[in-house]
Amino acid sequence: MIRLQGRGAVYGELWFGEAPPPEAGVDIFYYRFREAPAAHARVTPLLSMATDLTPDEEEIACRFGKDCRYKIRRADGKDGLRLEFTPEPEHRLEAFADFFDAFARQKGHSRCDRHWLRAACDAGQLALSAALRGDEPLVWHAHVLCGRTVGLQHTASLFRGQDNDFRALVGRANRWLHWQDMLKFKAMGFARYDWGGLFADESTPERAGINRFKRDFGGEQIRVYECTAPANLRGRVYLPLREAWRRWSVAA
Repeated sequence: MIRLQGRGAVYGELWFGEAPPPEAGVDIFYYRFREAPAAHARVTPLLSMATDLTPDEEEIACRFGKDCRYKIRRADGKDGLRLEFTPEPEHRLEAFADFFDAFARQKGHSRCDRHWLRAACDAGQLALSAALRGDEPLVWHAHVLCGRTVGLQHTASLFRGQDNDFRALVGRANRWLHWQDMLKFKAMGFARYDWGGLFADESTPERAGINRFKRDFGGEQIRVYECTAPANLRGRVYLPLREAWRRWSVAA
């Protein structure tokens, strides 16, 4: 469980069907990417995609699209990439966060949650990876780990303002890094690689492109649920107050 101190309550994140510990010491449980809704919880359905890591490497790769396989082979053979895989990432948290925040500024997205990264790292549920050319990181990935499932939490790459050849290199590096991640996690005994969600609404080119990229790896589309439930009396009191505050803030 990933323990997070919020403004008015302590949260416990439970990933991929993880059961609450007997003495959780939190006020609110937040079930992430659960296969079925949790009882007595506020539930939000989501789409995601999962790749089965239990077949042999060749069978997994055969499910990739033709263009995807070509780009991975080219990256592996001609682009001079180097993998940095960090299953105990405390010493690399700041490097990842700085890179992600630069990416977020380029894209107009929110910066990464450094508090969450630290909490996931402290819980032993975070792994980082990067594709580098020389000493230059081209792409970073952050994954959350629980049981035999690993889930993509963040991906970041920097190529705005670069020429087309460099942009193409970064695109290949991203695919290559996903494949290297799968191989590493498979060797560690993980059975499923969750792609961290799909957009149900593909009305913008960016959303459609992200979904198309993930689907090119041949995984299975799945329905998952995010659920919020009180863990104690404080949580039962706090949750309605939090929802009322959010509605007021939106209306204001």
